[in-house]
Amino acid sequence: MEAPHRPTPPAPPVEHKGMRCGAPTEPRELDDHDKALFEEFRDIIEQKLREQFDIPKDYKIEPTQVQAQAVAGSNYYFHARLPNNKFAHVRVFKPLKGHALEASDRSTRVHVEKETHDD
Repeated sequence: MEAPHRPTPPAPPVEHKGMRCGAPTEPRELDDHDKALFEEFRDIIEQKLREQFDIPKDYKIEPTQVQAQAVAGSNYYFHARLPNNKFAHVRVFKPLKGHALEASDRSTRVHVEKETHDD
């Protein structure tokens, strides 16, 4: 007697842990590379955040998380804590190797979202 045919269960979905082109990664803690990138642009980041938000001069802006997105280079979305216990999103663009921008273009690589959010 032949056993009845049972359909094969579907395979579990594949989790992509790395960066996918066009899709930002999940928020994560900063590694040394992320911290170095934030520090490289700290002067511009702080200037742009202070232009949009009421931030005391003595307040040190710190990133708490980061997301990355592969584009024609990489976008890094930093979650920066503000003094009112809200967060702003700061995007820093890092071009592909060999496509360095002029020093005068540093400011155009940083974009600050006007909206804030709670933790």
